[in-house]
Amino acid sequence: MEQKHIITLGGLPGGGKSTVKALLEKELSWSSFSTGDYMRSLAKERGMTFDEFNAHIAEHKADDELIDKELQRIEAEEDHMIVDSHLAFHFVPSAFKVFLNISLSESARRIYADSDRESRKSVGDTMSSIDEAKQRIEARIENHNDRYKRHYGISPYEVDQYDLVINTEDYNPEEVASIILEAYKNWLK
Repeated sequence: MEQKHIITLGGLPGGGKSTVKALLEKELSWSSFSTGDYMRSLAKERGMTFDEFNAHIAEHKADDELIDKELQRIEAEEDHMIVDSHLAFHFVPSAFKVFLNISLSESARRIYADSDRESRKSVGDTMSSIDEAKQRIEARIENHNDRYKRHYGISPYEVDQYDLVINTEDYNPEEVASIILEAYKNWLK
């Protein structure tokens, strides 16, 4: 498989994919794509909350395939890109694949703290408490595992599918981005 100048960021919710994507995009001057942002825009178009859309695509593979097709297009046409997506490791095999790990309690704390972001508010992806955040994160992980096992026979949370695994609780976002860039440069050699 030919290596491309693409870095994919997968991992658990709240692991820092969006934050690290923005840092890498700025550092490398590359373009980026976020499955979460794309899904939020599709949910908004359909008048659904983010969780409703997640549940909808679990049962309607054609809508899920809209996301897959964008990842397949990236694999076929793009270079010099950062991709924040649970399935990019699968659909963009030429990329350097990173998994950002985090505990459920820290994930819930981060997502709860970030729930006032406008893109989340616009599709009801906000939480009223850390406990609610934990419950919704667990439901989202279960949705992903069930959906991706049924549709593709894979789980996005099996870390052996990635080139690099980082526990983001151990580092600040700038350190995570630096670790990724160093490992990426070594991967290219």
